[in-house]
Amino acid sequence: MITFDLRKRKIRGWKRRAKKIERWKNAYMELDKKALAAYDRDYVKVWIAPFFSLQKHTLPFWYKRLVIEALLEIYASWKQTMDTFDEPYYLKVWVFEKEFMSSQVVVSARSYLHFYDQTFEGLKPVGALPDGMMVEAAKGLDWEQGIDVAAWFERELQEDLQSELYSQEEIQAIRESAYRVIEYNEDLIYLIKNDTVWVGGQ
Repeated sequence: MITFDLRKRKIRGWKRRAKKIERWKNAYMELDKKALAAYDRDYVKVWIAPFFSLQKHTLPFWYKRLVIEALLEIYASWKQTMDTFDEPYYLKVWVFEKEFMSSQVVVSARSYLHFYDQTFEGLKPVGALPDGMMVEAAKGLDWEQGIDVAAWFERELQEDLQSELYSQEEIQAIRESAYRVIEYNEDLIYLIKNDTVWVGGQ
């Protein structure tokens, strides 16, 4: 008897979905100068239906590469604009491994110039993106690999236990999965690896 894993249902219409990448890219190629002037930062995420709301889809590498190419084109366009302002700025491409459709281009300046400096833990230089996600345009950027961190506070865990949101076993599993524990304001913070991220820029 043949059995099927329903979690691996085929997603139809790949060609149509690939075309949506181009439409999404074209909508964000121009940096929103008004937003940047008002908030000193801006970003664009990969808002391509249905995947931005369905994070657990296993996306083929060819599709990921199309998305990365689009992100890099947006990055290059935004960089041209930011260079005309003749002021310091942060402009990076973030590529997430597990939550790939959270990948984005991020820019900040002035009062938010260093806002994203501590966003990821353990950033270290790497030669390039992984083979499956590597595209020609990515070779012109410097890449770092880091950890997207989820922080759990002991005080909140105890509150969740009392409210029966989590069981004692689940809370213990959270504690044991932490790669680092720090003390802050008489509380313990459990830092857990949420995802691997590659950060690219010039």
